[in-house]
Order: sequence, then structure tokens, then C-alpha cells
Amino acid sequence: MVDAQGAATVENHTRRRLAPAERMPQILEAALGEFTARGYAGASMAAVALRAGIAKGLIYHYFPSKAALFRATVQARIQPVLEEAERLVAEFRGPACDLLRLLLALAYARVAAAPQERALFRLIVTEAERFPELANLYQEDVLARAFRIVATVLRAGAESGEFRAEVGTTPGLAETVIAPVITASVWQMILGPAAPDVASLQAAQLDLLVHGLTKR
Repeated sequence: MVDAQGAATVENHTRRRLAPAERMPQILEAALGEFTARGYAGASMAAVALRAGIAKGLIYHYFPSKAALFRATVQARIQPVLEEAERLVAEFRGPACDLLRLLLALAYARVAAAPQERALFRLIVTEAERFPELANLYQEDVLARAFRIVATVLRAGAESGEFRAEVGTTPGLAETVIAPVITASVWQMILGPAAPDVASLQAAQLDLLVHGLTKR
């Protein structure tokens, strides 16, 4: 039988032997928990290391600062969604409206309706005034990339004749497509169970987009 002290020794030994590729997700998961629980200001590298079960000094081997750790945490949660969206756009063959439908479904499911992603977004919104670098990070790493993805679809639809010609060049249109997804996230954060149904919002937005973008 292994007593509590022995179990801790085995556990610590296992953690020490983890390869860097295995250690990184462990650290990022711990960082997500720490940031969403305590906020950016209240989180500390030491607390993240404790959650991850590693020595405080080791975390600085991977991330030189809390800002770098936070950026990596955001990227780890959102980058797979953006990469999937980019892959959809690159590989899709069919009407632009159908592609837009797939992208919106992805965005609502993986952002507006995903608790951990909403928690990160809440953190950025609530801390942006004190830490404007958080908002800048979200703009550069998430929003700007999402806008480019949507703009690519809008241009393709305009060039093929499916959308009105001006759709491909109208300033702010890609941002307008993304905005309801963000609004749905905010409503979920503020209203909780009383928030409008995400699936209904998605369907309504798509209906408005299709009728607004396509030729009359």
C-alpha cells in the first residue's frame, strides 16, 4: 500500500518526467484556471505553477512574463478555432452563403456557446481599462484574423456574382458579420440562463445576412 506521502512522491516523479510537449498543455490549462478565477491582476506566475504542479522557476523557462503566458493561453483556446475556419475557407467548394453558414456555426459553437472561451472574453472586457494591452492582444491575435477570414468569403461571393458587387469592398462589413457573435457572448455572460438562445440568434443572423448580401 502507498501512503499519502508516497503517492505524492510518485506523482511528483511523474510530473518531473513529463516531456516539454506534454508539460505545455498542463501549464496553459492551469493558467486558464488561474486567470479566469482571479483575473489578470490577481493571477500570478507562482499560482499558475502551483496549479500545474511544477516549480515556480520552471514556468519562466517557458514564459518570460505573465503577459506572455496570458497571450499563449488565449492563443491555445482560440487558435484552433481560427485554424479550422481558415481550413474551411481554403477547402470549401460551393456557394459563399453555405460557407458563411458553416463559419457562423463554428463561431457560435466554439466561442459564444463555449464557457471557457466566454470566460476569457469576460476577463479581457473587465480588465481592458486597467490593462489595455489585453484588448490589443485580443484585437491582434483573434479579431483581426477573424475579420480577414470573413472578408475573404465576402470578396469571393461578390466576385462570383452571388453577392452584390459592393459587398466585397464595403468597409466594416466583415466586422458587422462578427459583431453578433460577440453580442451573443456578452448576453450569455450578463444574463446567464435568461440570455437569448444562441441557436436562434445564429439562425436569425444568417437569415438577415443572406437577404442582405445576395443580389435582389
